[in-house]
Amino acid sequence: MATQRQKQIASLRSKLAHLEAEQEREEQERAMLEQAQAQLLSTLESSDISFESYVRCFFKDIRKLITKIELEQKKTASTKTTKQRIGKKAVKKTRRAARPKTRVKIPAGQYTNIPTDPQKVFEVKDKGPRPKALKAYAEEIGLEAFLAQCRKGEG
Repeated sequence: MATQRQKQIASLRSKLAHLEAEQEREEQERAMLEQAQAQLLSTLESSDISFESYVRCFFKDIRKLITKIELEQKKTASTKTTKQRIGKKAVKKTRRAARPKTRVKIPAGQYTNIPTDPQKVFEVKDKGPRPKALKAYAEEIGLEAFLAQCRKGEG
């Protein structure tokens, strides 16, 4: 426990030192920019040129910079809004219909006496689909009873 806390304290101290160094760099940069602006204004004033005419002369370059800055601000604004986005509302999942409890495998052969078609003889091959009427009746009464009642020509 104590070692974890010590590690957390050390990581927080290193983050703090990093942030302090970054803040100091920003302050130095800000001071240099203010000094450069003061020098530019004094140079323009000594040359008897207004700041407005200077900006008009370099308007294309300044406009490029402004559009670049605006695009960067839009990107940061869009990333901030996407982080705050609320997730989609949960959709309730529907239950699947339950399969019949008794799955029967009807063996190959001939079958008759099905209540839906009492006179018809159903031919079931080794491979292939089983008629729906046979499957439904076999699932209803059970496979053994179905074979005893409906199988034709055993033996």
